[in-house]
Amino acid sequence: MNSSNPGRLARLACAGALFALVSGSSVAQDADFSQLPIYREYRDQLAAQGWRPDAGFGLKLPSGKPLYRFPEVLCGPKICHARWMRSGTEKIVTLIRGDLTEDYRVSP
Repeated sequence: MNSSNPGRLARLACAGALFALVSGSSVAQDADFSQLPIYREYRDQLAAQGWRPDAGFGLKLPSGKPLYRFPEVLCGPKICHARWMRSGTEKIVTLIRGDLTEDYRVSP
């Protein structure tokens, strides 16, 4: 094996990083998030504290309806971010998306 080949080293490094990423994500998928706060309830608490959801942050369907459950939320496959504003200050809340029927959970 010729380890001095930079291209081969780069491919091996990428393969190793991909393996670590995939291995870590399977653990996250099997984790129990049921003890984390439900975003719907946390959202009410933020509003009561004077925070306002940034309805322009999330994606919209052509009809104008939010793509996700809440207009302030932007999601990837498993993780979402919600953007809130208060007096010019931004607050980003990280969420765990779960399945289609599950509540979004507030990440620790």
